[in-house]
Amino acid sequence: MKSALIFLISLYSSCFTSIGVIAQNTQETIAIKGTFVLDSTLWESKAYLSHIRSFNDMYTISKDMIIAETIINSKGYFEFPTNYFPEEEQVYRIHFSKKGAPIASLIIGGPEENHFFVIASKTKGVSLQGYSQQFPFSKVSVSNSSATGWLKQVDLIASYVDSTQNMGSQLKREFIATGVHEKLRNIADTLSEPLPSLYALYKSDYRSHAIEHPEFYTEYFKKWEKEKSSYFSMLRKELVLQKELSSFWIYLILGIIFLFTGVFLNKWYAKTGTRSSKKLKALSVQERKIFDLIKAGHSNKEISEQHNIGVSTVKSHVSNIYSKLQIKSRKEAMDF
Repeated sequence: MKSALIFLISLYSSCFTSIGVIAQNTQETIAIKGTFVLDSTLWESKAYLSHIRSFNDMYTISKDMIIAETIINSKGYFEFPTNYFPEEEQVYRIHFSKKGAPIASLIIGGPEENHFFVIASKTKGVSLQGYSQQFPFSKVSVSNSSATGWLKQVDLIASYVDSTQNMGSQLKREFIATGVHEKLRNIADTLSEPLPSLYALYKSDYRSHAIEHPEFYTEYFKKWEKEKSSYFSMLRKELVLQKELSSFWIYLILGIIFLFTGVFLNKWYAKTGTRSSKKLKALSVQERKIFDLIKAGHSNKEISEQHNIGVSTVKSHVSNIYSKLQIKSRKEAMDF
């Protein structure tokens, strides 16, 4: 009886252990994963994952950027577990290599483009499904990550500007570019996903727009002030630096203008003063005395009384003074 009881307890325990193992095995791993049935004559059966630290690095590649690689199995499936990723969402890039190509190589643009950007974190994975064996990333569906979906959508909208480079007149292309950039800024302003929102802003003509409309960027970064990721920090610093540089150039240009204005005025005053001095030397002693009294505001009668000469004589001296100094009125004499 006792041995039978021990057997039942042992059986009961093993059942629960088995159930636990099954549950553990069936628990879905958080990962960046995908299913891409590749043409084995064109593509290597490996997937590579790079960490993109800045939007500026999205289309650059080196071996140092690659943080993981994995085999694509016979069913086209691969996955990169995210358990070692940071808690905050960041941008990553999956890429495949063509047969014979270096591991760290990107094909940018066209149907053979060999990479795809995703947004993931330690607790948020991404699932991708490819639909072309020859051109794996030409058509991809995204699930479990609205942020990644928006990232792709922003890229598609932004790429429209490049696709119109050979269309119509320059003015038409500028109109199209302005409309696309406005659309991207609207997405940035209204999207609730932080990284796709910032990426939309990045893909717009934000540098020149920030100079003309700084208030938009002040409000934008105020809205996302709790976002401390490197992506936000870099763009904040860039725009602050741009603002400081703009102010520097404005002050520098104003300084140069003031400097040249000062030099010009000094030369002009010096030249004018020299001319005035030469003209004054042309006056006789008596004319100089009368000129000084005119500058002091005395009338002809007052001058005649001070010098004991007739008013007509004073008028004659005044006429000579005007002629020698090339002036026409008492006011000009007082300002001379």
